[in-house]
Amino acid sequence: MLKKIYIYTCATFITLLACKEKNNSIDSINKESPRILEYIYNDKNLQSAYKDILIAKKNKNAHQLSNIYFQLGHYYLDGNISDSAFYYFNHSKEQSLIENDSSFIGRCLSNMAMIQADEADFLGCEETAVEALKYLSPYKMKDSIPLASVYNTLAISKTELEDYSQAIQYHELAMNFSSNKLSNIILKNNQAVVNAKDQRYDIAINTLSTLLKNPILDKNPIEKARVLDNLAYIRWQKYGSNNDIKNELEEALKIRIKENYPLGEMASHFHLAEYFEKDNPYEAINHASKMYKIAIKLDRTEDQLAALQKLIFLDPKSSAKKDYFQTYLTLSDSIQKKRNHAKNQFTLIRYEVEKNKEENALLKAENIQKNYQILKQRIIVFIIILIIFIIIVFFVLWYQKRRQKFNLEKNQEIEKTELKYSKKIHDEVANGIYFLMTEIINSSDIKPSKVINDLENLYHKSRDISHDAEFKMDLKKDYNLILRQMIQTYSSKDTNIILMGNEANIWNGISLEKKEELYYILKELLTNMRKHSRASLVTIKFKNDKNSFTIEYIDNGIGMNLKDYNPNKHFINLKARINSINGSYFIDFTRNIGFYIKILINN
Repeated sequence: MLKKIYIYTCATFITLLACKEKNNSIDSINKESPRILEYIYNDKNLQSAYKDILIAKKNKNAHQLSNIYFQLGHYYLDGNISDSAFYYFNHSKEQSLIENDSSFIGRCLSNMAMIQADEADFLGCEETAVEALKYLSPYKMKDSIPLASVYNTLAISKTELEDYSQAIQYHELAMNFSSNKLSNIILKNNQAVVNAKDQRYDIAINTLSTLLKNPILDKNPIEKARVLDNLAYIRWQKYGSNNDIKNELEEALKIRIKENYPLGEMASHFHLAEYFEKDNPYEAINHASKMYKIAIKLDRTEDQLAALQKLIFLDPKSSAKKDYFQTYLTLSDSIQKKRNHAKNQFTLIRYEVEKNKEENALLKAENIQKNYQILKQRIIVFIIILIIFIIIVFFVLWYQKRRQKFNLEKNQEIEKTELKYSKKIHDEVANGIYFLMTEIINSSDIKPSKVINDLENLYHKSRDISHDAEFKMDLKKDYNLILRQMIQTYSSKDTNIILMGNEANIWNGISLEKKEELYYILKELLTNMRKHSRASLVTIKFKNDKNSFTIEYIDNGIGMNLKDYNPNKHFINLKARINSINGSYFIDFTRNIGFYIKILINN
C-alpha cells in the first residue's frame, strides 16, 4: 500500500547522496583520472556518450568506460527506464572489475539493487545488495553514504517481504554509516513507518514526535510534511479519529501543495481518504480521486492501483465501480507483466557474459561434432580407396614408420636430457643464487664466511651438474625445520609468510625423493612470488590424509589470468617435478586478487 511513497521516495534521496558523493583517494585507483560522479549526459548530448564509448574501447581504457557507463546508468535511471539503467550500471561494474576498483564496484551494485527493489524484484535486490557489501565493507567509515544506501535498500526489501525486525536492523546500520543529519531524519522516519507496519505504534509515534521537534525540518518543508503526515496517520491507526489528526493531515497536504511535491500530495490524499472512509465517504472519494489524477499525471501505476482500490470500495455508483474495476484489472495485469519482464531482464543482463560463454562453448562443441562426422566420412572413403595401394607400398610405409619412430625416440631423449639439465640449473643454481640474495637482503647480520661457503656450494653443484653427478639433499632428519628455515628466508618486512600444518609427524611416510621435489617446488613458488607477484601475505598449508598429501599455496599478489597463462612458458619445471612424483596440481584462475595453487601427492 503506497510503498513507493512511504519508502522509495526517501530511498532516492539517500541514493542520490551516494551517487553524488565526491570520491576520495581510497575510492579511486587512478588518482590522475578521478571518478566523474556528477551527471554529464542528457537528452541533448546523449549521442556523444556512444562516441565516448567507442573511443574508450579503442584505447582499452576500462576506467573511462566505467565512468561513461555509470553516467548512462543515471541518465536512464532519471528517465525511469529501469532495464537500461540496470544494463549500464552492470557494464560499469564489469569495467571496474577489470581495474579492481572495489569501492566503485560497490556503488554500481548499490544502484542495481535499488532498481531491483523499485521493480519489486526483492530477492534479486537482496542478492545484489549483499554482493555490494562485499566490495564496500573494506571502506567502512563513519561517513560512508554508499554503505548507508545499500543498507537502506536492504531495509526496503525486508519491509516489502514483511520481515520488519530485519528491516529495522538494516535502518540502524544505515544510520551508523551516515553523518548527514537530513538523511538520518529520513532513515528514522522510514524506521518509524516499519515499526507501525509491525504494529509497534508507540515506538513509531515517539520517534516521529522527536523528529518533528528537530529544527532542521524547518528548512526542509517537504521532509517536515512527510514526518507530520506519517505521525498523524499512525496516531489515527492506533487511536482512531479526532480533529487534531485531521488538522495535521491537512496541514501536511498544504505544505506539499505549496512546495509542488506531487508524490507527497498522493500520500496525503491517500491518508485522508482512509481517514474519511467511514464518517464521510464523499470526502474520502474526493481525496482518492485527486490521488488517482496525480498518479496518472506522474505515470505511477502502483499508486493508480492504490487509488482505484479506494474508489472501487467507496464509490456508490455501480457503473463507476465497474469502470474503476476494469481499469484496475488492466493496470494490475500491466504492472505484473512489467515486473516479470524487468526480473527477466535483470537476470539476463547480470548473467549475459556467462550465457555467452556457454553458448560459445556449445557452438564450438557442435562444430567439433560436425567436423568429426565430416572427417569420419572422408577417412572411410579414403581408407577404401587406399586399401589396395597400402598392400603395394606396405614395406615402404613400414620402413618410413620405423625411421620416424627412431627419430622421435631420439628427439624425445634429447628433450628429456635438456629438460633434466635445465631443471637442475634452474633449481640448484639459479634458485640457489636467488635464495642467497634474499637471505642477504633480509638478514643484516649474515656473516661473510657463510656467504662464501654458500657460493662455494653453488660452485660445486654447477660443477657436479657438468659431470652429471646426482645432487641429493640431506633430508632424513628434521625436514620440517629445514623447510621452515628455507621458507622464512623469503619473509621480509613487506612480505609476511604463514605456515600451517608443518609439524614433524606430518612428513612421516613421505619418501626422500618426494621431500626433495617438494622442497624445490616450494622454493620455486616463493622465488616467483618475490620476483613477480608483489605479495604482502603468503599462506602455505600442509595436510596429510591417509591416501594423499596436500599443499595449498595462497598469496595476495597480482595473480595471473587464464588468458595470460601459457602452459609452454609458465611453471614448466614445477609441472615436471610434480609429474615426477606422480602428483597433480590445480591453479585457480578465477580469483580477482592473488595466486592460488593446490598440489596433491598420492601417499
